[in-house]
This record gives sequence, C-alpha cells and structure tokens, in this order.
Amino acid sequence: MSEIMKRLLILLAALAVLLPGRASAQSSMPFEMSAGLSLGVMDGIGVELGFGVTEKLNVRAGYSIFPNMFIKDYSISLPKWGSNPATETAFTGRGSGSGNLLVDFHPTAGSFRITAGLFFGSQDFIKVYNTIPLPESYHAAGVNYFVDADKSDLTKWYRIQSDDKGVMSAALKAGAVKPFIGIGFGSAVPKGRVGASFDLGLEYSGGLSLTAPARNISGEVETIDLTTVGLKQTVKDIRTNKDDTSYDKYLDYVDKLRALPVLPVARISVFVKLF
Repeated sequence: MSEIMKRLLILLAALAVLLPGRASAQSSMPFEMSAGLSLGVMDGIGVELGFGVTEKLNVRAGYSIFPNMFIKDYSISLPKWGSNPATETAFTGRGSGSGNLLVDFHPTAGSFRITAGLFFGSQDFIKVYNTIPLPESYHAAGVNYFVDADKSDLTKWYRIQSDDKGVMSAALKAGAVKPFIGIGFGSAVPKGRVGASFDLGLEYSGGLSLTAPARNISGEVETIDLTTVGLKQTVKDIRTNKDDTSYDKYLDYVDKLRALPVLPVARISVFVKLF
C-alpha cells in the first residue's frame, strides 16, 4: 500500500470519528455520508467519500489515478551510428496517484458552492518512458542530450542512457502538495439517493519541470532539467528525417504549460448517499 493511501485511510478514519460527534450536537443536521466516483482533467479516475458537516458545509476526501489511456504516445526514429542499427521507438507517460481533501461551502440553498482544499501526491506528476525497448547496443551508448544549441561546449553535454531492459525514463515534476480553489455545482452529499457534482478551479503547482537522470562529462549520474531548447536540439540530432520539425509545436505547448504556476482543474463526480 502506498504512503498516500495510508495517510488517506488515517484521514478518513479521523473524519468518520469526528464528524458524527459534531453532527450530533446539531439536532437539525443528522450525520450524512456518501461515496462516489470522479473523473478529472488533472487527476484522472478516482473514488471519493463525502461527509455532511452542516447544511452548508461538506467535506470530501478521495484518491485518483491517471490512466495511461489519457496520455498520447509519441514515436521517434533513431538513426544508425557506429554499431547501433537504425531503430524506432515510442515514448509515452504514466500518471501517478493522488489524494485530495476538499471543503465545499454552499452559500445559498441552491447547488452552487465554493470549494477549497488540497491535492497531494508524488512530485513525479507524470513519468515518461519508451514503450519499445531500445536494442542492447544502445544501452551503454544512450542518447546525447545538449543543454543548448551550442554543442561545442562539452560541459553542456549529457548522456541519457537506458536501463538493462532498454528503457529510458524522465519525470514531469510538480509540487507534492497543491492548494486548490474553485467553484462548483451539486453536493457531495446529495439530497436524494444519487447526485452529480461538478468542479472547476485552479490548483497551485509551482510550475512543472521535466527531469531525467543523465551522465555528465565526468561519468557521474545527476538529475538534470530538460529544457525546451535542449530537447529540440537533441531530438533534431537523433531523428532520421532532419526536415521533420512537427515536434517543435508539441514541445512549445509543453513549455508554456509547465511555465504556469497554476493548473486548471475540471472534475465531475457522481455520489450515492450511504446514510
């Protein structure tokens, strides 16, 4: 069981103990609890528990995973050099699991609400790796990564190598704890048996960074930031078709996204009242 899941279970147990006591002190508001499924743009598919605190205040806690099917593969061609044959590979990503703790405030009797809380999980927001293993002859050779367009400075060269299974990896990192603020409609504790809930807001990530383990000129392994300029130079250097620059637009999009200190959050959830 992951550390995130352990912390979430402890949190849910605490809520289950504390909330009934608070609710019993309010004769007009019996303790209510619901369970639901969620689908989010940034956190993927998840499960949630909803707790009714007062008529205007609900608390949600959940855990989500980001399925691979949400992440597009990107194929590249590697040229022949030395004893290494020309080959094809493809890179994809895998999202990490994340927990959330959200507080919903309903200022009026309607379904509109204001939500604040936290999303938390691994700093490795998305792990990037190749799905087609590289040939054994590539394991030691790796791919030369150029920090910038000036390839004459050897101190700015790094070598990103695959493991013994022919897999290279990198990570798109974000803050482990991301505060969230937003608005929404619907209740985590529906008045009927079943209800829907929609969230729209922003989470503070502090910006995203793409990193990878690589060997420097001294042969030591260190974690380096993969910049857009460096990626463009490196991909151009290893592609068979030098005229293909379609990846430039993709990398520009990634660069703009990871420069943002906040990320958009859109989620829809369906809850079933338990009691």
